[in-house]
Amino acid sequence: MAFWPTKYDDSRRRRTPPVPTQTLVRTPPPSPQPAPAAPPAPDGLPPRGIAEARTALRLAQFLRGTITPLRGDAVLELLEPHRPRLVPKPVNPLPGLAGQPPGRMLEALLRPIGQIVTDVLLPGVRDHLIDRLVTGRTAHEESLPSAIDLAEAMRALVGRMRGGGKGHLQAVIGAIETDARATADALTKDRRPIDVGGIDRLARALLRFEVRRMVLEALGGGSALQDVVYQSRRLARYSLHRATEAIEGFVADRGLKALHASLATLAQADGLIVIALRNLDDQEETKEESGPFVEPADRKAMNDWLSAAWRLSDTLFDLVGRAAAGGDLDDLLFAALLRQLRSLHHFCADLTHAGRPAAVDTLKQRLVERCDALARLTGERLVEALLAKPADPALARRLVARGRLLAQLLYDMDRDEAVEELALRIVVASEALGEGR
Repeated sequence: MAFWPTKYDDSRRRRTPPVPTQTLVRTPPPSPQPAPAAPPAPDGLPPRGIAEARTALRLAQFLRGTITPLRGDAVLELLEPHRPRLVPKPVNPLPGLAGQPPGRMLEALLRPIGQIVTDVLLPGVRDHLIDRLVTGRTAHEESLPSAIDLAEAMRALVGRMRGGGKGHLQAVIGAIETDARATADALTKDRRPIDVGGIDRLARALLRFEVRRMVLEALGGGSALQDVVYQSRRLARYSLHRATEAIEGFVADRGLKALHASLATLAQADGLIVIALRNLDDQEETKEESGPFVEPADRKAMNDWLSAAWRLSDTLFDLVGRAAAGGDLDDLLFAALLRQLRSLHHFCADLTHAGRPAAVDTLKQRLVERCDALARLTGERLVEALLAKPADPALARRLVARGRLLAQLLYDMDRDEAVEELALRIVVASEALGEGR
């Protein structure tokens, strides 16, 4: 039957309602994603679960030994302070199992204490490890059991309970993995200039990654361990890149700002050694394939750093050589340049590793030889200034002051013969100038 709309029929209006007029609204641009925040600073509180951690460690030691009725009494006594109020007091079942196989006696002992282990001890160890390794609560750490020993004990107890409480172990693994990724992201996205303590801060972060790796190995981390290893390698490369940028800045600029960055970097020689050792370990562990057109990332980071250190030594010797010959240079700047040479030598001398690049030994030898040459040049120029006609006492005094700084540098480099030769000329010159030693 055909349908004909009439003036009273509003079915069409019901079927096709009018589209409301839409006004165009300018969509605000999406706000930029904030950079991932660094992990929260430690609050200074001691970690949770200290009592449970110590008990779990002791319990794991008990269960590794020979199971006897006396050992069962010791286990029950150890766990009694942790027994929940509504859990019945367990009874030692071992006196009635004399002569039974050790495995059966162990199962009989675990049966009455299983709930205490899975519901009290393992959650306490979980919170304790997370507080120490993730939150950073390290108060009273000297008196606490080793985190690695606790991780091994936790894994052993989960194994004894045939997987009971495994969720707590997985929670620790997940927290460590997440924290490692967040820490690496926050540090590698920080592009602020390296300041005093910047290299040491990165070195401490790498040492914390080392602890994470050992704990995950003890927990059986699997894929989480591989991720933490990757994040550690990434952070080590980034740290070397930042150090390279800092000293290359002074090579290119030689301004006060670049000098400050270079000084701040090399003054943290111990931190640089930690970073370099981690990089060399990474090169040994990964053994990345290389070819004529591909250089492994870890090796490239180290080679870039050593190349920059070599160029920096050229720049430093150029400036110091002019000053040692009597050129105009501020005494404070001269001392700052010598401090950088001392730090470079300290890095080369104390970087002990089986995979230590040959360029490190070459740079160390070059630093020694050129510092010896600087000492001889300073001594010769000092004698010339005193014997000149007329004598130049102002130049001689300037050379005496710089010679003393050079002698201290040579002493720190264990160059006794060069120190004695330069010191003799300084003493003679001081007496000729009417100065005391």
